[in-house]
Amino acid sequence: MQIYLIVPPNTDKATHETSLELVQSGLVAAMLIQRGTLADDEYRKWAESLIAPAQQHGVAALLDNMPEAVQSLKADGAHLTQGAKETGAWSKKLKPDAIVGAGEIFSRHDAMTNGEQNVDYIFFGHLDPSKNIDDEETAEMANWWAETFEVPTVGFVTSLELLSKQVEFCAVREQVYEADNPLAALKQIHNSVNSK
Repeated sequence: MQIYLIVPPNTDKATHETSLELVQSGLVAAMLIQRGTLADDEYRKWAESLIAPAQQHGVAALLDNMPEAVQSLKADGAHLTQGAKETGAWSKKLKPDAIVGAGEIFSRHDAMTNGEQNVDYIFFGHLDPSKNIDDEETAEMANWWAETFEVPTVGFVTSLELLSKQVEFCAVREQVYEADNPLAALKQIHNSVNSK
């Protein structure tokens, strides 16, 4: 299982330094630069400061719902949550040169509808911490998708042990950024999810 790192939308020095340390570890496959409530210009500047360092270490850098900036910022792709129709339109514009992922998936119907849009992954879980409240339901859907369909799965749950070994990517954020030693926490997670 590969690590999908979510960088929290905090444009502070500590978050920046931690993010660079994590992408340099060799343990991260992809990095979503979460936008949160950042304004367009602020988000572009923040993303730009992280994209090249991540790519230098083989980490795919993804923009959060800003597909129109993928080419100008030289990002690897975009994570989209606008719905299947919009995701499908961007998939046609950006692929095969860029990665297109679909999020905000909270039902099997949404998963299948988005999965038909030629996306590179289906993301289960909510980026808003206040809404990520049902780990078991999220993990159940991620496991179902991973065991049934070929489009890769990203599972974002607090309890990573709930994810089956068929899930291709586990998303992490608080587990590393709120740890006393983020790099050690990342290594422990990587070893844990790959010892199943």
